[in-house]
Amino acid sequence: MPLPIIKVQPHLMRITPERARRWAPSVLGFTGALGVAALLFVEPIPKVRKDILCKFPILGKYWKPKIEN
Repeated sequence: MPLPIIKVQPHLMRITPERARRWAPSVLGFTGALGVAALLFVEPIPKVRKDILCKFPILGKYWKPKIEN
């Protein structure tokens, strides 16, 4: 009876492609949530409002500077 051939699965620090594929949706969700939280945390900074938040397609009008007369 021949011995079975053992193949080592490719990995990076014990993270295999199968494990990465399983964790990808959670990682992307947490990354998106942290990005939104970071933007809202730095919202009071005028440069962030002008350069980043005003350029959102639909919600950008909310952060446009108000013209005072």
